[in-house]
Amino acid sequence: MRKIGLALGGGGARGLAHLGVLRVLEHGRIPVSCIAGTSMGAIVGACYALNPSVATVEKSIRTALKHSAFASMKINLLSRNEEVLKNHKLSFLERARHFAKSGYLAYISTTKPAFVELEKLEQLIAVLLPDISIRDTTIPFCCVAANLTDGTEKVFTRGSLRRAVLASSSIPGVFPPVQIDGRYFNDGAAVNVTPVRAAKGMGADIVVASNVKGAISRWYKPETASEVVARSYYITGIFLNRLQLKEADVVIIPAIGHMHWTDFAKMDFMIARGEKAAHHKLLELRLKAGTKGLAARLKETLTTWLTTPRKLGDGVR
Repeated sequence: MRKIGLALGGGGARGLAHLGVLRVLEHGRIPVSCIAGTSMGAIVGACYALNPSVATVEKSIRTALKHSAFASMKINLLSRNEEVLKNHKLSFLERARHFAKSGYLAYISTTKPAFVELEKLEQLIAVLLPDISIRDTTIPFCCVAANLTDGTEKVFTRGSLRRAVLASSSIPGVFPPVQIDGRYFNDGAAVNVTPVRAAKGMGADIVVASNVKGAISRWYKPETASEVVARSYYITGIFLNRLQLKEADVVIIPAIGHMHWTDFAKMDFMIARGEKAAHHKLLELRLKAGTKGLAARLKETLTTWLTTPRKLGDGVR
């Protein structure tokens, strides 16, 4: 069988669907030779690279989501209230609550470097990952971050596992940039949402990409200038991701619709959708991963049979 690499993309809570994809590969006895991750894909990928057991990783992530470090982030405040945009029958108090939240976020964005202190994300990652070198994982692993200092893509293949994953998952505006060796890094989704090329760089013959980047919603009504800017950048990211996914051999896209990246409460739903999408691609993966290996084995067997000296009557029954 050819060497299979995984490229696990970013998407916040949507990245929990990677667990479903991994579960199908695990149950299907598809060997994973290397893993590359971006943002949430880096978190899930690092956990699995350390301990290749979906059950163990899922348990660890559920524990982390109940940890005080996660609760203190107040990520739910960043969710977009779609009901306010669509439902004109909401009460005055409900609308007031929405606008108060919007005002608070606007205040934070103009007075502080980020919505959440980096220490809180560090605490959460420490719950999930030991303080070891990237090179000490059971399955070879790397993760992608955006280098804010020189504007390039950084693929972490050495150094602290925690710091690398921290840099890869530091969402702009939500968490401050991460300083490593005098340079500043943040979420790898800015340069490579689903790191196919990074997986190929680790020697993968076949790259399976799990893409959880949300689709572009058809219904959209901008309320503020910041929303217009955010949506414009989001569209740019969608198109960049499509181009990068063309380099993958198998692309798995869990049908998680327009679930918000902060919706960690929908973990079971995300995992189930990841499983379903992976099941649909399992045969394609088996064919692409096994064809070359089977052909090579047949050729080797035939060559051996033709070149091995035999006595008259050998092989005749």
